[in-house]
Amino acid sequence: MFDSLGLSLPIFQAPMAGVSTPALAAAVSNAGGLGSIGIGASDAATAARMIAETRDATDRPFHVNVFAHRTPQPDPAVESAWIEAMRPLFAAFGAEPPA
Repeated sequence: MFDSLGLSLPIFQAPMAGVSTPALAAAVSNAGGLGSIGIGASDAATAARMIAETRDATDRPFHVNVFAHRTPQPDPAVESAWIEAMRPLFAAFGAEPPA
């Protein structure tokens, strides 16, 4: 895989949404690894901007991570059970569980 992408370092930068930036991805790619941006939490305009910014900052390959899943459906019984199970941890830190 490294040869086919023209990578000189066996580094794949984690594509964490909200943390991995176009500047970081470009820096990793420019250094010989595979830089990544996480756009799964972005709207289409933000994703397009991030991809364009990364392209402007490197002529090397980079990875765009997208995840898609169903919209979670609230389940008050399940949520209540988790809150009760976690209540001792909240108490240990002097915090109130969510309502």
